[in-house]
Amino acid sequence: MGIKQAIGSAIFAAAGLWLIGCFQSANASSVDGSWKIRDLVLDIFNCQQSVCGKIVWTKDPHRRQTDCGQTIVWGLSQTGPDSWSGGSIHDPTDGNTYRLSAALQPNGTLQARIYRGVPLVGKTEILTRVASRSLDGWCS
Repeated sequence: MGIKQAIGSAIFAAAGLWLIGCFQSANASSVDGSWKIRDLVLDIFNCQQSVCGKIVWTKDPHRRQTDCGQTIVWGLSQTGPDSWSGGSIHDPTDGNTYRLSAALQPNGTLQARIYRGVPLVGKTEILTRVASRSLDGWCS
């Protein structure tokens, strides 16, 4: 094999690995979909190789105009097959941003740990999966 062929093969192999990486990062996460937490539903999706969430429903019709479409979860990085950490969540009711980790439970719920500083001092919220557009007043 000549030097030109070796360089061409190396470039082809590198391009192939890059494409495989792109397809793997574009795969849906096991938490992609709609999740209800208290009086909100979040659409959880992959964004820039992490997990994000935006508001797609709120129980209070007066909050829909301001809250609908807001991305309030970002930066969750996968740490295991069904666990994520290093994320942030913005609470639109109090205006504060908190740290976030999450784990998909065997019963199908999503356990989110929301905290400032140390996870031990935070609170745990349980999210349940809901069918998209299953509630009246879904964001447009």
